[in-house]
Amino acid sequence: MLGISGFILLYSITSTVLYFQQAEIVNSTFSDRAERTAFFANIDLWVNSLTLFFQFGLTGRMMKYIGILPVLSLLPLFSVISFAALAMNPTIVVFVLVQVSRRVANFAFARPSREVLFTRLSREDRYKAKNVIDTLIYRSGDQIGSWGYAGLGALGLSLTGISWLTVPVCVLWFGLSIWLAGKEDVD
Repeated sequence: MLGISGFILLYSITSTVLYFQQAEIVNSTFSDRAERTAFFANIDLWVNSLTLFFQFGLTGRMMKYIGILPVLSLLPLFSVISFAALAMNPTIVVFVLVQVSRRVANFAFARPSREVLFTRLSREDRYKAKNVIDTLIYRSGDQIGSWGYAGLGALGLSLTGISWLTVPVCVLWFGLSIWLAGKEDVD
């Protein structure tokens, strides 16, 4: 349970960092509120369409034939690449690719594979653990991410510097996903 909690905590922290970066990039690109709304609606359309495609056509088959490890580790791996890309080129185009790939990887791959990790628990333990993880752990990650982003900004780090500091966090998260998947395969 601690491993799953760590996975969710690191996901939430990195998502919050990306949220603040989103605000900087989008606000500097679009001055009109209607443009920003249309921009985010288009991102949501791509995320929902691709998630549906992958969930119907690929996720289950991947977990069946190649195991949980590649499926669970996709999101942290995309996150390593994404934050490095944002650090090197913090543009709207890179942001769109990062946002769409991370969200699709979460909804289409990470969430279903995370649910598999809970199947080893009794129904009662699963219910209790999921409530704690989905509320306390997730919201703690949001808070840590927002405090961390504000603190790093106060220290003078730019979006690029914060992205570079997020890369090792994502590497840690990737390692944790490999460990979690290995625990599932061994048990």
